Amino acid sequence: MAHPLCWAVEVEGRLLGEARLDGLNLQDSRARLATGLYDVSQLGKGLGREMIRLVLSHAFETIGLHRVDLRVLAFNERAIRCYRACGFVEEGRERESARIGDVWHDDIIMGILSEEYQAMSK
Repeated sequence: MAHPLCWAVEVEGRLLGEARLDGLNLQDSRARLATGLYDVSQLGKGLGREMIRLVLSHAFETIGLHRVDLRVLAFNERAIRCYRACGFVEEGRERESARIGDVWHDDIIMGILSEEYQAMSK
């Protein structure tokens, strides 16, 4: 939690996960979103969307970034739906870039630009 752009996700005094902006690049006005919800019993309640929207608000409205991107495992359909609902667009696929056990998986690259965020916020 010493990360300057990392936030704990807490509900009723319980830690549910974290969200952070990594690789902040003020020259290019961009950062990479990383999220994690650790309590699977809380999935499907809209907490991920709320968390992402709060981070995007900070990224675009407070910091003034132009772009936020992320990587998500291609099989994580729940997360991909959540990111799309928050305005992220699929930009590409990195084939077999993540190894889990003995199995290789693709990463989906997604991004959102400030004007896309602003259009969704109206």
